[in-house]
Amino acid sequence: MAGYMKKIITLCTVLLLCINTASATQQERSINKADYDKVLALFVDANGPGATAIISQHGKVLYKGALGMANIELKVPLNTESVFRLGSITKQFTAAAIMMLAEQGKLSVDDDIHKYVPDFPTEGQVVTIANLLSHTSGIANYTEDKVVMEKLTPTQTTLDDMLSEFAKHPMPLKTGEAMRYSNTGYVLLGKIIEVASKKSYADFIEQDIFAKLAMNHSYFGGTQLIANRAYGYSRTEQGVVNADPINMMWPHAAGSLLSTVDDLNIWYQALRDGGLISKASYKKMISPFTLNDNSTSDYGYGLGTFEVSKYDAIGHGGGINGFSTQAFYLPEEDLYVAVLINSDSESSPRDIALLLTARALNIDVPEFTEVALTDKKINAMMGIYQVTPDSQRTLSFENGEVYSQRDDGRKWVIRPMSDNSFYYEGSLSYFTIDKNEQGIQVMNFYSNLATEPSPALKSDSESD
Repeated sequence: MAGYMKKIITLCTVLLLCINTASATQQERSINKADYDKVLALFVDANGPGATAIISQHGKVLYKGALGMANIELKVPLNTESVFRLGSITKQFTAAAIMMLAEQGKLSVDDDIHKYVPDFPTEGQVVTIANLLSHTSGIANYTEDKVVMEKLTPTQTTLDDMLSEFAKHPMPLKTGEAMRYSNTGYVLLGKIIEVASKKSYADFIEQDIFAKLAMNHSYFGGTQLIANRAYGYSRTEQGVVNADPINMMWPHAAGSLLSTVDDLNIWYQALRDGGLISKASYKKMISPFTLNDNSTSDYGYGLGTFEVSKYDAIGHGGGINGFSTQAFYLPEEDLYVAVLINSDSESSPRDIALLLTARALNIDVPEFTEVALTDKKINAMMGIYQVTPDSQRTLSFENGEVYSQRDDGRKWVIRPMSDNSFYYEGSLSYFTIDKNEQGIQVMNFYSNLATEPSPALKSDSESD
């Protein structure tokens, strides 16, 4: 991990040098492949699981690269044509398929799902296709069931048998009450696509989307032989191992697709430009969904909305046995970035994508350099910070290490980088702690290269 952070520091120094070079034009930056390659090198061991990445802007590829191994045992390196499992990036294809069928008059997103899956229980509530698309159905998420994930997903199954298994899970929320991620909901969408189109989900995606867009290296996952397929890995305390097996019927319309960075670039340009669905349908996909209380979520149909630095972004990540992925689009800059990694133990696809974006758009990146602070100075900043009315972040100092914990989540190691700021080890997230006019400590949290922080007041702070 120490070596990793040294790499982060090196990269940030390089980026800042580039940023401060006023004579560097966008065209000059776009052809400097070596600078982009350095981003991959920060996160990838050339002899271990690797990554492929692409950046495009205004229809032109600014960068395409690969580093690491497609097969470690056989010493086969990755290349930019390597085929990866996409995980939940699949969901935007499923959502687009639904919009295609809606445009063909074969369904409506306002339809009750019982029109297509009459036997799936919804506990007396009306769940629409739009609720499934936006993760507002209230239907449980089967990937939270350890028995299903550990015992069943390696086994052969059918779509109907899966849905019978998922029907055993009670609904944790009322429909439309909140956005709560549900892979079960997207498997149900796969069934709806099959009923409405009279094709299997695999055939619809491959024939009506991949073939139409000439995405010639994209597939519904299975046991078929696929040229340039990357093998998937996991990291354990013992080192890198082959990822656990999974029968790809289980992720189905929630995460079963495979593709390359080139094909993903083709895909998003077609989606954005109306090459597959109308621009009105695309707008529905990228518009936040309105909940029962008239608030909006940060998720549309198969795509989330968030911020990257000062820019609005649209995108999705994915994680599945052996693979982790990230892809997003910045409309204001017409910039698309996709990163595919053949290891499921990585949090780095998003960070790689963010640093590639910073390189392409000349965005400032902090230098994450650890500094020494006295115990007294550290202890003065520890405590509970109120992030939202229902959520807290706790800072603690234990056995010489500083930790940050959101609610009951994982404790993350954080490192001081000034008298009043900390960074998350192995991440681009950081925060500062200052006092407001009332003398209360405020945590200003920065993530995704943000220029404006998210503030949190220390709930146990005393004015002094």
